Amino acid sequence: MAAPSSFPSDLPPRSQPGRSFKDRHCPGMRGCWSINLASYSLRTSDKAVLSRRACMYTILGLRTVVSIWRCVVDALEFRWGSFAIDIILTIIGFFFIAWCLAQIGDAVGWRRVLGVRVGRWHFDAFLFALALVHVGMFVGAFFFGGFALGLWWVVMWLIIFGGAWVATWAPEPESQV
Repeated sequence: MAAPSSFPSDLPPRSQPGRSFKDRHCPGMRGCWSINLASYSLRTSDKAVLSRRACMYTILGLRTVVSIWRCVVDALEFRWGSFAIDIILTIIGFFFIAWCLAQIGDAVGWRRVLGVRVGRWHFDAFLFALALVHVGMFVGAFFFGGFALGLWWVVMWLIIFGGAWVATWAPEPESQV
C-alpha cells in the first residue's frame, strides 16, 4: 500500500501554449519603451493637455541640455572615460525619460496609491512640479555649481520613474454607486 502523497492536488493550471514569457509575467506591458508620438503633439485645443505637454517638453529639454553639457565638459577636460559613459547615459536617459513622461502624460482614470486615489489632476500637478524643480535645478546649477546637480539629477530620475510606474497601473474601475 502506497503512503498518501503530500503533494497538493489543486495546483493552478500550467501556462497556455502560445503565451510568451512576457505575457505571463508582465501582463500589462505593451512593449519596451513604446512611445506614442501623439503624446508629445502640441496640436490640441485643450489647454490642460497643452500645458501638460509643455511641462513634458520643459523637463525633457532641460534634462537633455544638462546631459549634453556634462558630455561637453568631460570632453573639454579630456576625461574620455567619463565622456563615453555620459554619452551612453545621455542617450539611454533621453529615451527613458521620454517614455516615462509619455506614460504620465497619457494616464487616464484613477489609481489607488497608499490608500489615496490619484487621478489626472494629480498627474498634471506632478508634471508641473517636476518642471518647476527642473527649471530651479538648471538655474541653480549656474549659481551653486554642478556638484549638487548630479545627486538631484539621479533623484529626479527616480521620482519621474516612480510617477511613470504609477501611471502604468491599471485604472480602478468606475463605481456605479
